[in-house]
Amino acid sequence: MRGIRVRAARPLLRGIAAAALALAVALTGTPTPAKARASNISYWVFIDVLVSAFEKGRDGRYTPGEINELVQQVISAINGTKNDVLERLDSQITNELRGKAEAALTKAEMLRVPWLAGPAINSMHDAAYAAKAHLATVSESDAALNDVGKAMIVLFTELHTAYLTVDAEEGTNLARAQLPYFRQGLEYLIQEMAPDCTFSAHPQGVWRRYICTFADRTVTAWYWAHKDEYSIDDGPPIPGPLDLKHVEDFLMADTTRPLAQQTLDVLLRQGVPLP
Repeated sequence: MRGIRVRAARPLLRGIAAAALALAVALTGTPTPAKARASNISYWVFIDVLVSAFEKGRDGRYTPGEINELVQQVISAINGTKNDVLERLDSQITNELRGKAEAALTKAEMLRVPWLAGPAINSMHDAAYAAKAHLATVSESDAALNDVGKAMIVLFTELHTAYLTVDAEEGTNLARAQLPYFRQGLEYLIQEMAPDCTFSAHPQGVWRRYICTFADRTVTAWYWAHKDEYSIDDGPPIPGPLDLKHVEDFLMADTTRPLAQQTLDVLLRQGVPLP
């Protein structure tokens, strides 16, 4: 038997399935891990908020009604995730971000009042950029990187909405100016969120095995040459040769990486450059 230990490749995985719940089904019909439902489902709405913001501003302006609707969208999204975001930032290496995130998320309601949005932005700006900077300090911890990444997506989406309310009122273009830094953070996050994987095979090619681990979760895929099929974690058989990327995506389906990739895709479609 020969074994090769690899750090899974870290490309920008453009094209990951449109939602974590459908990821493996879209690729092979294999069900996604059940944890994905609990981990990510309330966060997909932040992608909807970004898409909605771009669609509303397609004509180069925002009406008061459009701004009100967008503000309500982001407040609802924050209300659905605030407790989870803050509970995740409870480790020794992430706790320093928690206070800034709590202040920023609590001030979301201030966006309903135009003259209060400006003062609230200072807190939101500090928290979003603190989360982005914190990615590098937690990059050696899979769990912390996952949790800070979620916080960054939430905080930058809130910040973008906040700046839009000011832009609509003052005729400025401050919201667009923040997006390159959001893109930069997302690309770094995706690059760093790679599982540790080990590949091994029978000398005569009878079987192949691929084990991948991220944070506290491990998946194992076995390929059997005589059947020309493989399975992941003893799941249903998947026809064809062992697809290493599919195994990695299966493992990562309930992490922040698919959320980050989808968010990045939205920014790329809008032509958002790097800083």
